[in-house]
Amino acid sequence: MSQRAAIQKVWDGMIPIELQLAAADAIELLASAVLPDPFQTFYMLIPRINYLPFITGRVKEQWLDPMLALSGVRAVDGMTINESDIWFEYNGQPLRWHYPAGLLYDMLVSNVAHGEPELPWSLTLHVRKFPVRKLIPQPSTQQMRDMFMAMIKEADFIRNGSTKRVMDLAKSDQMQLLDGLEAHSFEKYYAIHSIIVPLHDAKAVVVSSGSKARSGLPKAIPLKFYMLSGQEDVKDSTQPDISLFHVSQLPVPLTKEGSEPMTVADAFRLSYEITDTSGNAFITNCACLCQGITIPWETPITWLTDSLFYADCFLHLVVVNVK
Repeated sequence: MSQRAAIQKVWDGMIPIELQLAAADAIELLASAVLPDPFQTFYMLIPRINYLPFITGRVKEQWLDPMLALSGVRAVDGMTINESDIWFEYNGQPLRWHYPAGLLYDMLVSNVAHGEPELPWSLTLHVRKFPVRKLIPQPSTQQMRDMFMAMIKEADFIRNGSTKRVMDLAKSDQMQLLDGLEAHSFEKYYAIHSIIVPLHDAKAVVVSSGSKARSGLPKAIPLKFYMLSGQEDVKDSTQPDISLFHVSQLPVPLTKEGSEPMTVADAFRLSYEITDTSGNAFITNCACLCQGITIPWETPITWLTDSLFYADCFLHLVVVNVK
């Protein structure tokens, strides 16, 4: 399989979700916690690599608006729904809309690492009382597009030591990248992504540092680890609390001393400054998830970043206790 084909398979990854309107919101909108047929539940597929603000338009257009129309609720009655007021919740936890959907799923669905994913993913949708203390307020497609460009620039700086590749994009290219992401069009997105992150020969990593620049390899890997604090005290049945995840971000070099490829375990030790043997025991008791896949700790980090990156060009790795 070509590298492009592998990237597209990751791009095509979906999560089936089941949405239910929060009872309090239903009462405010319809004067009843029971929604009319056939609007009690809304099902859809969402891309793993994409963001919640890019699906709220579909949810509103295909579910909420027809439900209000059927119920006879009119905008003049003050019962309108703005996309920027919509937020999602899982088991009582507001979902951070600027995180990719697949990352949220890997962080919060506790049995993913055990091969027992929750499908469909059951979420509660809210249209009132936005939790401004827990989420960045007023999510919208435009705000998500702006934040995404900032993430792309950050990844570019980590990879190349500057944001030149992104900043040199024509305005039309930037718009195509964002349109491709929002519409989940691989062809549109990948045409511009391949300019920002050109393909390279993974075998070229095992080279001297002096030849890296000539080979076009990145200076470092944009990578973030997400690890639940106090994992040794967390039981399998415990619902992970997203606010307790520690996020470690450190530019990870491609190779270790001696030009050996950097592995996922090496990157984890580097990110958390683990130098003693107790760290090895901890790693043995944990699984590393990326794109819903349990990644062997000995996987070369360059292979991972070429194959399982998210749309923002970062590797988002979730570390969970499985013992």
